[in-house]
Amino acid sequence: MSKVRATFSLDSDTNARIRQCGSRHRGGASGYIAELVRKDQMREAVAQLEQFHRANPSYAEDSEAELTAAQAEA
Repeated sequence: MSKVRATFSLDSDTNARIRQCGSRHRGGASGYIAELVRKDQMREAVAQLEQFHRANPSYAEDSEAELTAAQAEA
């Protein structure tokens, strides 16, 4: 994946925290921020999956029944 340069305006405390955490992170400040973004993406994906299962409560059971029926036909 190619990398692009980005500029952000942050308050000094936030900037200091990024630098502090970045100094302990393998990828530096950029790697630290990228990790935060990936974790945020994962949280959103899990929340969407939870929402899907709440909206489709029988999905798992229906899928299992379809799989069992398909295996019985094979």
